[in-house]
Amino acid sequence: MIRSKLFIQYIISYFIVFLVPFVVMCSIIYLNSVSDLKEEIEQSNIGKLEQVATITDERINELDMIANRIAYDPRLTPYMMSHEYYSSEAINELKKYRANSSIIEEIMVYYHGSDRIYSSNGAYSLSTAFDKYNWDEDTVLQAVEDNVPLTMVAEQGAGKRDSFRYINYFVPMSSDSHNSYGTIVYLIRERTMNDLINNTLNDAQGNGFIISEQNQVIASSIVDEAIDRNSITLEDAAYGQVTSVKQDGENYSVAAIESEQTGWKFVIMMKTSQFFERLTNTILIMVLICISLFIVGSLLTLWLAKRQYQPIRSLFNSISQNRTLEAKGINELETIKRTVTSVFEDHEMLSETVYKHQSFAKDQFLTNIIKGDFSSEEEIDSYNETLYLDLNGDYYCSMIITLDKQQLSTERIIERETLYELFTDVSLKDVTAYGIDLLNMDAIALVVKFNGDKDAAEQIRKNFVKQIKEDISNLFEMKPMIGIGKIYDNKTMINRSYIEALAALEHKYFYSQGSSIYFEDIKEKEFDVGYPREDLLKVVQSIKQGDKEVAQETLAAIFIQLRSNELSVSFLRAICFDVINTVIKTITEIGVQPSQQTYEQIFDFRSQEQLHERLNDLVAQACKEVNENKKSHNEKLKNSITDYLNKNFMLYDLSLEKIAMEFRLSASYVSRFIKEQTGYTFKQYVQHLRMEEVKKQLTSTEKPIKAIVLDVGYKDVANFTRKFKNEVGMTPGKYRQTYM
Repeated sequence: MIRSKLFIQYIISYFIVFLVPFVVMCSIIYLNSVSDLKEEIEQSNIGKLEQVATITDERINELDMIANRIAYDPRLTPYMMSHEYYSSEAINELKKYRANSSIIEEIMVYYHGSDRIYSSNGAYSLSTAFDKYNWDEDTVLQAVEDNVPLTMVAEQGAGKRDSFRYINYFVPMSSDSHNSYGTIVYLIRERTMNDLINNTLNDAQGNGFIISEQNQVIASSIVDEAIDRNSITLEDAAYGQVTSVKQDGENYSVAAIESEQTGWKFVIMMKTSQFFERLTNTILIMVLICISLFIVGSLLTLWLAKRQYQPIRSLFNSISQNRTLEAKGINELETIKRTVTSVFEDHEMLSETVYKHQSFAKDQFLTNIIKGDFSSEEEIDSYNETLYLDLNGDYYCSMIITLDKQQLSTERIIERETLYELFTDVSLKDVTAYGIDLLNMDAIALVVKFNGDKDAAEQIRKNFVKQIKEDISNLFEMKPMIGIGKIYDNKTMINRSYIEALAALEHKYFYSQGSSIYFEDIKEKEFDVGYPREDLLKVVQSIKQGDKEVAQETLAAIFIQLRSNELSVSFLRAICFDVINTVIKTITEIGVQPSQQTYEQIFDFRSQEQLHERLNDLVAQACKEVNENKKSHNEKLKNSITDYLNKNFMLYDLSLEKIAMEFRLSASYVSRFIKEQTGYTFKQYVQHLRMEEVKKQLTSTEKPIKAIVLDVGYKDVANFTRKFKNEVGMTPGKYRQTYM
């Protein structure tokens, strides 16, 4: 025999759970009269009506939301609709909106003062639409010009075997809450609404009807054919109750409710005599059920209590063996609850930490690689394992995919985001690539690793570049230039390959659009007279990137080459001055202005060693200022974006794409930048600003809560109330009472 207070509580609880409904059910059978059973049936039908009304209101809400989205859709403006070229795109957009709802047969848009109406199948004149959809001209003209929703029923193909009726729902279209500039017309087949009623009232005893605000029957579920749908009257009906009416000499019970949203009436009508058919048999059946339930329930109570207690006991024993239980005097269930809660909280904290930092750590890691911030492969490998990246290969290189600099638009942002996602993580046979968004260059860098020997890696690189170009051309109408650095067998040399890819792109003006420029091919376009053109390009790009190590290393290689070549004094001096000119021109372009004394010391060099030393100092100063400018730029951008959000957080259509358009950035970059600089995601930061503004207005104004919520950019007041309560711990109304 099990000895446990929890097990005894289980037995008692099961008996209580069994006895309560048993006693209540017996009371209903023996203490209630026929009228109670009748009321139960009536309330059941009212409940079904409320269910139909709720489902119908949800469908109408969907239509209203679609209308609101159309009103703010820049592709569905009167200009776009009537434009010779863009009208087809607008029609296609209407088709998409039509597909968003399961009940819409057709969707139309009419703009006030126009003689045409636009649908997902094309544009019609008003007269053609009247004939095509059998509309009453006066009623429709009033509906499309009014400022309130209207429902109308029209029969299609009247008198024919395949005739059917349309429910026409007219919704005003406006950019604010007062004045409309057009009307959206939804065509819904009556059969669709009939199916909706039938699915909900499938076991109802009476006929179900939906009646519009103009007292037209717009949908029905017919069980009794004797009830004429066109003779229904609700003059004596009370909404939310069941009333008796007399029609054609027969007594009927009518249950009716009215939707506050649409003004539609939902009705179930049945013969009153139907209520009494079930009484005799029901009483006998319920008595037998009560007796059976008491016998069976008593036996099952003990069996279920023991069965349900066994898993808890097993878990408790397992926890007792694996954890030290500090709490005394608590039962097994409470012990399990505390243990599971502790494990869950630990897991949530760990998951949240990993999720928040993984994508940003990956981007930062790859950026540091191309910048050359790692001094050894071991250091790179440690980060590689932590971030679960596959960066271990036989050879490595960098590539840069440049995009056409065009005017930023929504389509342009989407293309850039799609392209970045395409190359975020590419894994093919013997090659893996990771993408990095180079915002300032309007380009995407790739860190690529290859498997195989040197010759195989060279061929794989060419095939990979070819595959990249094919993938881009299949997705977009663009031909990007691709700069490709040399292949190295050490991860720490990836930044050298990156600098070489930048240098290769400097020759893009010698190539046609869409070309692939390999750094090693640049030599073929230069005269081999000892002029260090290739290295000068690397110096230029290193300075622009603020990479002092690569810049000084390449500068040293230039002077070693000059000392080893047998050049005339005049040609050697000319090359030295060209090196000086290249360095000074580069640092001037990036905004670095050395003193006049620095210039004089450089031009007045006495030897190559002296010139090398002074240029080294100048390059170090330039790279330092480049890196400081980057930090300053980030701080300035952070302040600008933060100010923009602080001023515009109440806009309902505020989005990452809108901010990207404002600052000419990509949406993915804005998302990462906001997270990196503020510690919040975009949605979290905007919600934080809105919450603070709501708190402020709740305690400093007497505006209605709904108006405050709408003012800060929320459309769904109920949804906001849940968010507010989750964050603050109380509802907005309670917050106002507490702190005002």
